[in-house]
Amino acid sequence: MGRVEELYEAQMTSAGELPQGVHIVAQASMLEGVDAIGEQITALECPIDAPLPVGQILSASIVVIEVDPSSRNSLDRIEQLRNEAPDTPVIAGLSNVDIATSRQLLRRGVTDIVALPFAMDELVTAIVDAAATLKSADEAELRLAPFMSVLKTIGGAGSTTIATHLASQMAADMGEGYRACVIDLDVQSGDVASYLGCGHRRNLADLLESEGRLDGELLNSVVCEGNERVDVIAAPSDIIPIESIEFDQLMRVVTTARKHYDVVIVDLPASFTNWSLSTVFAADLTLMVGTLTIPSLRHAKRQLDFLTSMGIDRSSIQVVLNRVEKRLFANIGADDAETALKHPVLALVSEDSNLLRTAQDQGELVDAIQKRSKFSKEIKHLADLLADRLDEVE
Repeated sequence: MGRVEELYEAQMTSAGELPQGVHIVAQASMLEGVDAIGEQITALECPIDAPLPVGQILSASIVVIEVDPSSRNSLDRIEQLRNEAPDTPVIAGLSNVDIATSRQLLRRGVTDIVALPFAMDELVTAIVDAAATLKSADEAELRLAPFMSVLKTIGGAGSTTIATHLASQMAADMGEGYRACVIDLDVQSGDVASYLGCGHRRNLADLLESEGRLDGELLNSVVCEGNERVDVIAAPSDIIPIESIEFDQLMRVVTTARKHYDVVIVDLPASFTNWSLSTVFAADLTLMVGTLTIPSLRHAKRQLDFLTSMGIDRSSIQVVLNRVEKRLFANIGADDAETALKHPVLALVSEDSNLLRTAQDQGELVDAIQKRSKFSKEIKHLADLLADRLDEVE
């Protein structure tokens, strides 16, 4: 076994296989020996002053390219490569590696720098490191759970009830061991924690004030367990100015939760703020919870018009009418609501005030009080519909 093969085997043992689609772009004299690394490597002969073979390298997973700092064309090719394939790691090969040139290339978006002519051990190491970066980025992307925001059209619409039951049902539908997180963003009057009977000395404010320390460990120290499927990030215990929340920090909280849970639902306040509107923009779906009453429908229409005027896609807003009384001669029906809203109604959830009141008084979800109920069946139907919508978003 030769030196390159020995090194290659050692690298693969410690860092996994090289990715497919690695392209090396260099003069012919610099490409000698690169084929020995493996069949994952595609060597493209290209003089320094020749145009970049864009068509051949756009599908590359990693690009290794010869760079001559004295050649304007060579540096322009780096710029072109970063513009054409911004997510592709680029490794620059330099005949003379110096600090000034290295800094210049790193500022241009180069991932790593190796010496020319290629030393195979150094080249393999650089490719393996770039592949590890790609894998980490892919895993981080895959870890992000679905994220939904819940809006109320009017006070008393029952948005918190829907949010908590929906979180539990969606986690249950995903399978054994899956968990949801409900973040109470109704920072002045949120009741998510009390609805689920959990209390904690720490809350959302601790996460928003964490600055650079926000991680899974801190998140776990703040959440309270609502039931076997749902954790809660409670609203601040003290009333805070509603505009005091910084959206960037809030999104760090949401993103951290999405990395550690399987579905994340945020319960928003009744009034719009800059950060709550931005949260609706950021969410995969927004659930607007209202009732079959004239005031609620009027507010829902205003909210829909406002959100769409701000550029939010109407298809991302799902309307649910809660506390619906199923009477033979109802004054307003679902069809009337859709006509008034000029927007489809995704689902209806029945009124069952006695059962809900009993559950909330005990800090439980309805299923813990009564295993089978019409309310639970309709929540299950709503969860199925939303799961379908989330699949369409993906």
